[in-house]
Amino acid sequence: MRPSGRSVLPAAMLVAAMLLADPVPAAGAMAVPQAVIAADFPDPEVIRAGAAYYAYSTSSVAGTVPVAAAPAASGPWTIRGDALPVKPAWAGEGGFWAPDVSRRADGRYLMYFTAPSAATGRMCIGAALADGPLGSFRPVGDGPLVCDPSEGGDIDPASFVDTDGRRYLLYKNDGNALPEPKPSIIWLQEVRGDGVTFAGPRRELIRNDHPAENGVIEAPVLVKRSNRYVLFYAGGSYTGNAYFTGYAVSSSLAGPFTKAERPLMTTDSLGGAVQGPGGADVLGERIFFHGWVGRARWMYTAGLDWTGGLPAVTGGPSR
Repeated sequence: MRPSGRSVLPAAMLVAAMLLADPVPAAGAMAVPQAVIAADFPDPEVIRAGAAYYAYSTSSVAGTVPVAAAPAASGPWTIRGDALPVKPAWAGEGGFWAPDVSRRADGRYLMYFTAPSAATGRMCIGAALADGPLGSFRPVGDGPLVCDPSEGGDIDPASFVDTDGRRYLLYKNDGNALPEPKPSIIWLQEVRGDGVTFAGPRRELIRNDHPAENGVIEAPVLVKRSNRYVLFYAGGSYTGNAYFTGYAVSSSLAGPFTKAERPLMTTDSLGGAVQGPGGADVLGERIFFHGWVGRARWMYTAGLDWTGGLPAVTGGPSR
């Protein structure tokens, strides 16, 4: 993920019904993605806590990590303030990107975030804890959780808990950000129940090896459906309409993961109604993602059809 836009434009009417992506082997479907936060709210992360929904985004005028709440996935959403008002001591100047929030077994809420390292000048991954989903989250530890400037820095953390209860951290090394680019790789790292203690070595899942990705993959989200692991990711430059959401599948967490032949969502597959659909998060039968409107990125949602354990975007009823 990359920095937020600085301006928020007035709400605009969405285009009506449009043909969405046709993931292999699922058939295409008519659907209307819904803009649920018509303001700058990039790289949305959405969780459900009790009867309410909470969403977190890349830094904007609303705060370091803006947080919004809603009674339903379709809204109405209200931005509630800054979930991370106190920055970690190791962070330098600049925006915080692509937060991830999950609830630990002890009931506390764990946030992963990406922040600029004052020491290295690269983006690194940190962690913070709170007693409730609105925060305030407080940084954990004296330094970043993952930070390797030699691989371009590290961004876009995401949590995954398998059906056996084992917890994992996913992230992307930012190799494409180096003057002489290195591979951009999605990594999987097992962690203890606290979410911040590593267990064993990290493992590569996928890398930027397809021409349509233009050297960039990022924004990993991992789910398990029908005994199949599905890894969602974004490809291409986040700055324009070529940004897309794809996915890869594996029968084992150890891989190998095989990328789908066609992306899940592109600007063209959404009929131009959403520009550069990416930075996605998946919650059950819904996908949340951002798209450009002027210089801001709004938050959208759509339904997911999981026929055969593979995702296909639909309009679907609100959930």
